[in-house]
Amino acid sequence: MASTRLGLLLLLTQLTSACIDYGVTRARERDGFTQPAREGGVDVLWVVDDSMSMYEEQEQLAGHADSFISFLTHVPVDFRLGVTSTDTTRDAPGSLLGEVLDADSANMVELFAAQVTNETAGSREEHGFEAALLAADPDGEGADFIRPDAALEIVFFSDEDDQSNLTVGEFQDGLATYGDDIVVNAIVGDLPEGCASLQSAADPGSAYVEAQDASGGSRESICSHDYAAMLERMALQVLGLDDTFALSKIPDLASTEVRVDEILIHRRDRHGWRYEAGQNAIVFDGYAVPPPGAGIEVSYFEWTGTTEQQDTGE
Repeated sequence: MASTRLGLLLLLTQLTSACIDYGVTRARERDGFTQPAREGGVDVLWVVDDSMSMYEEQEQLAGHADSFISFLTHVPVDFRLGVTSTDTTRDAPGSLLGEVLDADSANMVELFAAQVTNETAGSREEHGFEAALLAADPDGEGADFIRPDAALEIVFFSDEDDQSNLTVGEFQDGLATYGDDIVVNAIVGDLPEGCASLQSAADPGSAYVEAQDASGGSRESICSHDYAAMLERMALQVLGLDDTFALSKIPDLASTEVRVDEILIHRRDRHGWRYEAGQNAIVFDGYAVPPPGAGIEVSYFEWTGTTEQQDTGE
């Protein structure tokens, strides 16, 4: 009997070991991306509404200039920055309000802030489209600013819609004669009825939004409650950087590791990464946004539970 019991114990031990040896091992998923790079550089043209109603908005922009400039100066992209106004009745309409700024400019934050705040109010009729075409003309006002091999990002900043004697289509046709790597961005009043906040009030910028949408640019509200975050997003846009990378499978967040050029990036809301469930994507913030040409790797175990469980950490 003792030998029989011993034999049964040995058999059970072997069976248990077999279950362990042949257990299922999960393989880590790995999604790889490459951050786009603008090899030819980028010229950034701000077209700022300088009418009397823009005092508060200009102050907001100037007061948060560092949020925009710091991204330009910390990312290895060859950029040039210029500012013009929507007033085409002034001398030399479309000319830049001050010098062209680049990575070698000293006191760039102060200079940009001064350029976007005008001491004298301009025309009540905002001719943003006309001013942009004049400022971007490589054979006219843009001769000393626009570079033939660089991308061009235009940013309209206005609390009213465009009042130029141009349709959106005519404006787009005019830009097309300057090149095909041109993007329109808009910081304007919300559609369909405009917007208001403690610092701002604006009519809907319908024409600006139509031009922005057609070119694939970014749109922001001029009534934003957080100008710093808004200007950071606009900086990413003009630099041509992506901050959102969609994953191939739903990740188990506890197992997720994110690396940029093999450097581990921490999961945190500020200057790190977060997971956006609605897009099933990794979203970078602040200085954690990968630089041009960087390699991004996200490794993780696939999530096998419910979304509610993962959200609550269960």
